[in-house]
Amino acid sequence: MQSGSDAVLRRMHRKYRPWHYREKIEKIRTAMPSAAIGADVMVGFPGETEAEFAETRHMIEDLPFTYLHVFTYSARPGTPAANLPCQVPTQIARERNRILRELGEQKKLGFMQSFVGQTLDAISLSKSCGADTPVREVGAADVTEALTDNYLKLHLEGRLEPNLWQRAKSSQSRARP
Repeated sequence: MQSGSDAVLRRMHRKYRPWHYREKIEKIRTAMPSAAIGADVMVGFPGETEAEFAETRHMIEDLPFTYLHVFTYSARPGTPAANLPCQVPTQIARERNRILRELGEQKKLGFMQSFVGQTLDAISLSKSCGADTPVREVGAADVTEALTDNYLKLHLEGRLEPNLWQRAKSSQSRARP
């Protein structure tokens, strides 16, 4: 997505417009209601005004995004954007980044919660060692991490072999987005 502001996209020399992007996302959601939809969003591109940032924020609020990768523009010597006027102060760009990351976390949590109580197909993840192991003890029971086709991470009871499809009922999320 990069930006929800037409003016910012034009300064970036992008060939698409916010309404093109919106159309595509809405078509995806219509065709695949449970699809996980993510976007890359840049804040602080030279000349980005408060109003242009608000256009991006509103577009993200309106669209059914599941996750966002928010990054802050940084001038790279020798690039055309590095020489553009009105470079956004770092402190403002960082605050905009924080706002969109929080919005992304809210949208992800809402997406995850929309599946509570549903039975989903998930594949058990491979066994590994270390802190990120997909098989671990929770309380008095072993659980195996599994992943649905729309990237929801589930914890299945028991110690399961990797790469097994399982049907599981999604329960309340204890994890942070």
